[in-house]
Amino acid sequence: MSQPSLRQLFPTVSSALAADALDHLNLTNQCLAPDVVPLSPSHTLLGRAFCLRAEPAREIRPAVPYQGLLHAMEHVQAGEIVVFGTGRSGAAGVWGELITTACRTRRVAGALTDGLIRDAAKLAGGPFPIFSRGTVPYDSKGRLDVVAYGEPVTLDGVPIRPGDVLVGDLDGVTVIPAEVTGRVAELVADKVAAEDAFRAAVAESGSLADAFRRYGVL
Repeated sequence: MSQPSLRQLFPTVSSALAADALDHLNLTNQCLAPDVVPLSPSHTLLGRAFCLRAEPAREIRPAVPYQGLLHAMEHVQAGEIVVFGTGRSGAAGVWGELITTACRTRRVAGALTDGLIRDAAKLAGGPFPIFSRGTVPYDSKGRLDVVAYGEPVTLDGVPIRPGDVLVGDLDGVTVIPAEVTGRVAELVADKVAAEDAFRAAVAESGSLADAFRRYGVL
């Protein structure tokens, strides 16, 4: 029997709902820093992590550039989110239009980095979701090299392992450890139902306190 997809597990989800569920499980350090934001307000993330790690380049003028990146990107699968760990580097844009075009062809679900991107004007209007700390014109060639992929990375103190689930939107990015994904999905569904009941109660009585006493959400 096939496993349910993430869209089936999470028909309704947000970074805030996921964070609330993780709080319930005493996993209270699962959100990235607030300066990691979507390029466009319409961009949202839901997918499993495919991890890359970049470090300062060893050669300023490499004879054959981008080798680590090109090799890594041959292994990303449909539905995965490329997680580009840079140690919050501001040296260069690690994501741009051409790599986005390739990822869209492979049905990759999005990109997330604690670094910077470029080609923002071309990417902001597109459907491919990209989360980063900002933009810069610099190319990564001779500045940052991909040195590892398929290994855990840490962004803003939050460990992200291959296969962990990422939920991103205008509020931020929440990381769901793979082993608790099913339980988080159950808790999110319960919270959505409680919030719907809360809204109905407030609409009927106008009392925030009364609705909180009845449903325990706020």
